[in-house]
Amino acid sequence: MTNTAALITDRERAARQDCIGQAVASVRLEGLEPSEEAKAVFEQFVSGELTIDEMGKEIRAMNARKYGPVHVSGD
Repeated sequence: MTNTAALITDRERAARQDCIGQAVASVRLEGLEPSEEAKAVFEQFVSGELTIDEMGKEIRAMNARKYGPVHVSGD
């Protein structure tokens, strides 16, 4: 995990929040709701504690713990 929290600007933080907001809205349109654990990972990304790649790895690891290994194209 990279410590980028102090390195991102307010503008980058807002862009990250917008990105997550759009992704969550898309999931909700499908009738789903992110778990509290997933929301915590998203917040780490927004705050700059995780890069987008690290966020993806955290979400995949979380899903693997909950549902077992899942192969995703590009992994």
